[in-house]
Amino acid sequence: MHVTLTRELEQFVKEKVRTGRYTDESEVVREALRKLERDDYESPALEAALLEGVRSPHRAYSKAVLDGIRLGARAAK
Repeated sequence: MHVTLTRELEQFVKEKVRTGRYTDESEVVREALRKLERDDYESPALEAALLEGVRSPHRAYSKAVLDGIRLGARAAK
């Protein structure tokens, strides 16, 4: 795979390596991609749904409840 960066991003990556925290440019890019991947899972909509679940009264866990949760999650996408 070959990735082309803007001059500014290339300088940013090189500066990260110069700090000593990363051994090379590839390590910087891998870390950035891992953070991007985590961000995909940590969305404001997901956080709001989790908080709603925590704050809501307890309901018996059944297939119907689980199906409703799945439908709501699909609709939110």
